[in-house]
Amino acid sequence: MILTIIKNFFTALDNLTGFFITYTPGPLGRKLRYLYYRKRFKRCGKNVIIEQGVTIHNPGCISVGDNVWIDKYSILMAGQVDLKNEICRRRENKYFAGEPGELIIGNRVHIGIFNILQAHGGIVVGNDVTTSAGVKLYSLSNYPYDQSNRKTVTFANCMAKERNLISYIISPIVIEDGVWIALDCLVLGARIGRNSFITSQSVVYHDIAENSYASGKPARRIKDRFERSQENG
Repeated sequence: MILTIIKNFFTALDNLTGFFITYTPGPLGRKLRYLYYRKRFKRCGKNVIIEQGVTIHNPGCISVGDNVWIDKYSILMAGQVDLKNEICRRRENKYFAGEPGELIIGNRVHIGIFNILQAHGGIVVGNDVTTSAGVKLYSLSNYPYDQSNRKTVTFANCMAKERNLISYIISPIVIEDGVWIALDCLVLGARIGRNSFITSQSVVYHDIAENSYASGKPARRIKDRFERSQENG
């Protein structure tokens, strides 16, 4: 009984500490968050700004480069999910070099306000990448039906006793160097090639070639983003 009370006390204290670190505003909050996560990330570079309200799950599976700005109220989720008893399909991405469940963020990256990076299937973000407000990257998602039996009624609720009613797809995401993803875009398991731009409210679930100006649902290449003579590298 006493051990349970002590355990609950320290759990509550840890939760209170996490809340304080997450929501402390201004320069003090940024400093506290950097010091806190620097030792908890798999790798953490220099000059990393984590703004107020950012939620981070499984920091030990997250690597962050230098000069990275993670803006307010974004959510970073990493780590593998146990799906061995679930209906699950894997979509391969030959450009993904990380481990399953790993989130890798390069140098000089801005993760915009209210972003969601769900890396349970793996996400790699290259150097010099910008994601505008409301961008969502999902490397683990759900099918609306059971592919082996279309008569089965499926739904996504982890509290359901019959878990086989949930059908998953694991599809790693690779965002290459110099990419800009505009407002409210959704990326579901794809590679966005180097120096590409994705217009606002687009949905990406097929690969986008490098130096593309892409738009739509699904997003498709419309034209070059940069003239070839001006393209970096």
